[in-house]
Amino acid sequence: MNSPVQIYVKDKLAHLLHQKTILFSYQNLLQIHSQLITTGFQIDPSWLSPFLQLCASNSSSIDYATVIFHHTEQPDLSTWQVMIRRHADTNPSQSLSFFRDMQSMRDNNYTDPFIFASVIKACGKLNAIREGKSVHCQVLRFGLDCNTNVLNTLIHFYSNSANSIFSSCNLFDKIPHRTIVTVNCMISGFLKNKLFEAGLCLFNRVLSDSFDFGLKPNDVTLVILISGCTEIGNLGIGRTLHSYCSKTLLGLKSEVSNALMNFYAKFRCINEAVLLFEELPERDVISWNTIIASYAENYDAKKALQLFNQMRFNGLEGDAVTLINLVSACAQSKDHEMGKSIHANLKKRGIGTVGPLGTSLINMYSKCGLIEFARKVFDELQEKNIISWNSIITGYVECGCFYEALNLFNLMQLEKLRPDEITMLGLISACSNLGELNHGRRIHSYIVSNGLDGNIVLSNALIDMYAKCGSMSRALMVFNKMPKRDVISWTSVIVGHAINGEGKEALVSFQQMCDERIEPNFVTFIGVLLACDHAGLVDDGRKLYDIMCNVCRIKPKIEHCGCMVDMLARAGMLEEAHEFVKRMPFEPNAIVWRMLIGACRVHEDVDLGLSLVGGLIELNQFQGPEDYVISSNIYAKAGKWDDVLQARRLMLAQQVLKEPGQSLVYGATE
Repeated sequence: MNSPVQIYVKDKLAHLLHQKTILFSYQNLLQIHSQLITTGFQIDPSWLSPFLQLCASNSSSIDYATVIFHHTEQPDLSTWQVMIRRHADTNPSQSLSFFRDMQSMRDNNYTDPFIFASVIKACGKLNAIREGKSVHCQVLRFGLDCNTNVLNTLIHFYSNSANSIFSSCNLFDKIPHRTIVTVNCMISGFLKNKLFEAGLCLFNRVLSDSFDFGLKPNDVTLVILISGCTEIGNLGIGRTLHSYCSKTLLGLKSEVSNALMNFYAKFRCINEAVLLFEELPERDVISWNTIIASYAENYDAKKALQLFNQMRFNGLEGDAVTLINLVSACAQSKDHEMGKSIHANLKKRGIGTVGPLGTSLINMYSKCGLIEFARKVFDELQEKNIISWNSIITGYVECGCFYEALNLFNLMQLEKLRPDEITMLGLISACSNLGELNHGRRIHSYIVSNGLDGNIVLSNALIDMYAKCGSMSRALMVFNKMPKRDVISWTSVIVGHAINGEGKEALVSFQQMCDERIEPNFVTFIGVLLACDHAGLVDDGRKLYDIMCNVCRIKPKIEHCGCMVDMLARAGMLEEAHEFVKRMPFEPNAIVWRMLIGACRVHEDVDLGLSLVGGLIELNQFQGPEDYVISSNIYAKAGKWDDVLQARRLMLAQQVLKEPGQSLVYGATE
């Protein structure tokens, strides 16, 4: 017979084991385990299982729970269930390992649906398609395919697997009684597989009572669909969903409001986002983060900081996401003073610049042109990952410090850190801007030796780099080895031919592109028109401009018009070039006028040149030293030396200085 003390201890332990995990620290759990060992209850599954449940639910003690479990001789069903379910979220590999151990020890006699649902979830997280399908077969063998929880998990598993959405559809159609969770899994699957219309159609079927009576969309349904509208960029449907939320009062849910705020922010509809924020009955950290991010994306760093201060005044300190959003706001608006202030505040509060926050600071300083500050933050990072390395390399490239970016690549290799595609893109861009063929070849060699040459984005960048370094043979070598080419690949080759004076080759590539039914974009036409301009192919240029406007229905931009004007002007067709300028659908810029006036001097049409300069003076369109120089040159050609002196005096009076030209000599060889 148990003594009163033993009964008290037993009751106390029973009470503790059924409390919420959040109430216990790691030390508390160790003390409870000590009591279980002292009383001998540890060997009893009815006591061990709830204790493991407590430990496994706490992120700080889940490893401790795993150690205890490994020392348990004969775990019962509830114990296996606890360990498999808890690890499915945090450590899916361990969850699958437990499942295999359970089956080998129990000869597949355990058919608990919650265990199978957890294992399928773990397979989904690991993208273990084959193992997931094997578990699905066991579900069918044990007759668990009628369990709603298992079916929902299977639908979610197949929806997240490439080319398996049809398996999800088949499962969904076979479910006798669908819940809104089932529908949400299916809609989420459609959206992840870029089938937004199918997801929206399923939502409409729910609204029209096509399924079980009383089935209605919930807040999760709306969050999924609104996020889908944000991703595909459909403002109209998003507004319609907002209207539905207002009518059904789902808009009062903070999760839905947060999704709507994010949706409107992405479309630059900041007023709608603010209105939603102000109407929220309760604002959590996510709500504040969303509205701060909205202002960050709309280049309003000051308002973002005001909201942060208001958030702190309301008793919320914010989290890492809040700080990243603030730094991002400074980066977007290039407000380095505010960025420095936030950085100083972080240091004052003892918040370390680790992980994403450190990367955000590097990005902010780089965007503001303060690359030295960015490098200092990078050097102070205790742990540097590939993201932080990519940020500083990209920062150097954006700030024009190309050799420094290439030097960082050497440091990365010394650190035994494997660069990724983003690293390579930054380095290729550095080589392109430098015109350094030897460095470019080295980067290309690294890409090939590390198996990155199958990446279409990297291949396109390499084509562009080789073309800018003057090596079209190597650019074509990369192009010809590509298993798949997109419009950017073809455009890179066409522009490459154009900038290297190979006009006819550019037109041949353009024709081959059209033959392969790749639709050209506006950049492609800049490339072919530039080729015609440099090669003097006036008739071809006219035809291509007509095809662009009337066949491809691409509205001409200033770059297209500039190519046409320069092409006609170079060919001496000055009147036609002038008429083209007058017919342009927008105001010509200074470069267009400069082309035309310069051509007038070359082809000795002084009268037209003088009239154009006079028109520019009347319109007050002189913008830089080049305008004064070109005007003085045409005056000199006409023998109007007083006007030449006047133009030069204006340059001095307005402190307009012409930068001396520079020459880049390529020392590299093929």
